[in-house]
Amino acid sequence: MLDRIVGPILPVALVIILGYIAGKRGRLNRADSLVISRLVLGWIFPALLLVSMAATPRSQLFDVKLISATFVGIMGMYLISLLIGWLHYRELKAATLKGFVTAYPDAAFMGIPILQAMFGAGSIYTVLVLNLIASLLMIPMTTMLLTVAAGSSSGWHAFRSSIAQAVKRPLMWAPALGILCSVLELKLPPLLAESFNLMGKATPGVSLLCLGLIMSSVPLKLSREVWGNLGLKLLLQPALMIAAIVLFGAKGIYAQQMILLAALPSATIPAMFANEAGAYQSEAATTILVSTALSIITFPFAIYLIDGGLAA
Repeated sequence: MLDRIVGPILPVALVIILGYIAGKRGRLNRADSLVISRLVLGWIFPALLLVSMAATPRSQLFDVKLISATFVGIMGMYLISLLIGWLHYRELKAATLKGFVTAYPDAAFMGIPILQAMFGAGSIYTVLVLNLIASLLMIPMTTMLLTVAAGSSSGWHAFRSSIAQAVKRPLMWAPALGILCSVLELKLPPLLAESFNLMGKATPGVSLLCLGLIMSSVPLKLSREVWGNLGLKLLLQPALMIAAIVLFGAKGIYAQQMILLAALPSATIPAMFANEAGAYQSEAATTILVSTALSIITFPFAIYLIDGGLAA
């Protein structure tokens, strides 16, 4: 059990450390991290989402019980954390980023190798379902709220302006285009699909390296805020996912995999958003780093529950 948990986590930690060292030794700086963040959010991550969604069979997009439970476990956590952040900060940027960092599990980068080691190649479906909800709901909502928070105007004009700007971003339309291709059973031309796939493959390594670079330029503080985030991500979200699985009656191997995905640490993408927004950077980076380290302790407990027959 230790090998199948620690194995995928250690390479993640090593790439983050390399980025941190590069920043501390002056090989890369904060300006570089902003460029890399824009590269990840504007190009290579949308390419990954487009190809992944387009390749998902249409029949797998409509597992209503699993999708409903995943929606509650992911977006429910997002809204709970956003509300907590708003009550604490009374500031939309920080509240939005708090919701994002505590509700978005690292399914794409850590979930795939872990689940494939435990369940085989077929486990990619649950990762796609989770990323589908995150891509079509959480990421666009975060994009919209951050755009609203950054606006200088107010009222309906500000809202319309923020929507107009948000929908132009690849993170909004790329996954939607991929889903449309899947629903209509349209295959991307092989040359185009391979090109996007080639770009998308760079997402894990580049984003992890950038996370380490961000960590080197912002103070990492184990504050009360970070400890609260860790409790929300590593304890409350898996519990919320389990409750949703039971509520909607989802059972079987996919339901078990979704519980495991919810128990993963925070994804690195929220740190890219925090870096670009210029807010909540230390809290996001520290939460991601510490949740990744603590998951070595908390994730085996989720495996124990699954092995005990939970959602079987």
